[in-house]
Amino acid sequence: MNASTAEAIPLSHRPDPRALAALFVLTLRQHARGRRLLVMSLLFALPSVLVAVVSLLARRPPPPDTLEFAFVFNLIPHTLAPLTALLYAAGLIRDEAEEQTLTYLLLRPLPRWALYVVKLLATLVVTCLLTGVFTAATVATIAATAQEPLAEGMVRRALTTAGMLALAQVGYCGLFGALGLFTRRSLLVGVGYIILFEGLLASFNTIARQLTVMYYFRVLTLRWLAETHEKDWSIELAKAPTAQTCVLTLLGVGVVMTIVATVLVTVREFRMKTPEGG
Repeated sequence: MNASTAEAIPLSHRPDPRALAALFVLTLRQHARGRRLLVMSLLFALPSVLVAVVSLLARRPPPPDTLEFAFVFNLIPHTLAPLTALLYAAGLIRDEAEEQTLTYLLLRPLPRWALYVVKLLATLVVTCLLTGVFTAATVATIAATAQEPLAEGMVRRALTTAGMLALAQVGYCGLFGALGLFTRRSLLVGVGYIILFEGLLASFNTIARQLTVMYYFRVLTLRWLAETHEKDWSIELAKAPTAQTCVLTLLGVGVVMTIVATVLVTVREFRMKTPEGG
C-alpha cells in the first residue's frame, strides 16, 4: 500500500494523561521552590507566634475563644488565605510568559484549557495545604497555651476550619486566576479587592456582602463551629443560607471563574518574551 492510498490516522483531541500528570508535578515544583512559599510560610506562622506571645506574656491572657475568633476566624481568612490565592493564582499564565517558558507549555500535546485547569488544580493543592497546615498549627498553639486543657474537640475544629478555608480557596483561586488574565496589574487590583470587598464590604450588614467569599465562610463557621459569634458578624442564622448552599456557592464561584479563564486562555494570543528581549 503506497502513501497515496494509505488511510489517514486521525489525531486524538483528548489530553494525554501523562502530559497532564507531568504538568501537575511541574507546577507543584515551581510553587515549592519559589521564594513565595518561604514568605507565605513565615506570614502564616505569625498567628501562632502572636498567640503564644499574648497567652504567655500577658498578665490576663485572653480566653481561647477570643484568640480563635481573632486569629483563626478573622486574620487567616481575611488576609492570609486570599493573599496566598492571589500570589499563586494570578500569575498562572503571566509568570510562565515572564520566565519564557510559556512557549514550551503551548507546544505540549495539551489543549490550552487543560493546561490552565491542571495548573490551577496544582495551585489549589499548594494554597489549601498552606492554609490548612498553619491553621491547624494556630489552633494547636491556642490549645497548648490555654489556662485549662482544651484537647477535646480541637482536632475536629482544626480539620473543619481547614476544610472551610479550602472551600474559600476554591473561590479565591478561581477568581484571581481569571483576574490575572484580564489585567497585568492583577496583584494591585487583587489587593484592592481583598481590602474593599472581602474586608470592608463583608463586614457591613447589607445584601452586597453576599457577593463576597468571606460571607459564606462566616456562615459556615457559624453553622459548623461557633454560633456564639453570630452577633459579632451581624449575621442572623435564621435568614442566612444553609451550609449546603454555602458550599455549593463557593464551589460554583470557582467553577464559573475557571470556565471564564479557560475561554480567555483558549482565544487569546500571548506575547512571548525571548532571550533577546523581543
